[in-house]
Amino acid sequence: MIGEGMGRFHSCAQRGGCRLALLAVLLLFANGASLARDLKILPDSVEAHYRIDFTVLGNIGKFHFKSDLSDGRYTLNADAKVSATVFSYKAQMTSAGMLRADSVLPSAHSYGYKQKALLGKKKQRTTNIAFNATGASEVTFVPPDAPSSRAVPVLPAHLRDVLDPLSAVMSLSLGNLAKPCDRRLAIYDGKQRFDVVFTPLRRAGSDHVCRVRLVPISGHKPGEGPASVVTGTIELVMRPVPKANVVIPLRVTVPTTVGTAVLGAEQIAITMPNQPRYTLSGI
Repeated sequence: MIGEGMGRFHSCAQRGGCRLALLAVLLLFANGASLARDLKILPDSVEAHYRIDFTVLGNIGKFHFKSDLSDGRYTLNADAKVSATVFSYKAQMTSAGMLRADSVLPSAHSYGYKQKALLGKKKQRTTNIAFNATGASEVTFVPPDAPSSRAVPVLPAHLRDVLDPLSAVMSLSLGNLAKPCDRRLAIYDGKQRFDVVFTPLRRAGSDHVCRVRLVPISGHKPGEGPASVVTGTIELVMRPVPKANVVIPLRVTVPTTVGTAVLGAEQIAITMPNQPRYTLSGI
């Protein structure tokens, strides 16, 4: 059973599908906490630790996130590490920008990763995105990475009013804290432009369980991309924390062609203005 699971994981890693699926999972957790409307009572800092599990392989990695907010300016930092017999992956992500009324306005985003699959070549790449008042304005890759001729072209109109993956989840609860699952986010990761659609699925006590759907727009090759490896319903569990005016993502489950990936919260610490740091219990 384990050998069969590793074989499927290896095959997926060689095609790049597992990295895309992992990216889809990470962007759902990129914010660690969705921010409320009133900037005066938002946390100064949120730090979250998650574990990554994958079907028969068990625990294969960790994901760490930290947000800092000061005078309406935010800084987000995240890192991920996945290690299995057939596949290893390390990533670091940063984003910066401003919060203005109901809007999250990113100014810069960086995503760098190192990846190695058994019997495959090592891959290492950094993507940097700059934003202006209308949307994504410039993208650079190190090393250079030209778009595939098979990819759906990314048009200038696709880059207007988009968010990077780390800034995207930050806007989840800005519209209505009572309905965190009622959103559609326009996301651009430097290569692919896609929407993430959240709809209510059910309630579990005080938690909201959202159905998550990935909608490719451009930059992907036909038949490929994160959505192409998802085989069922993506579920995201979010918990409101009223005294902090945040909604915390607790768990995301992504069924893929090679197994089910799960990110689950292990520890979440919140620091409110002029208050001691406290840890969320019951997770």
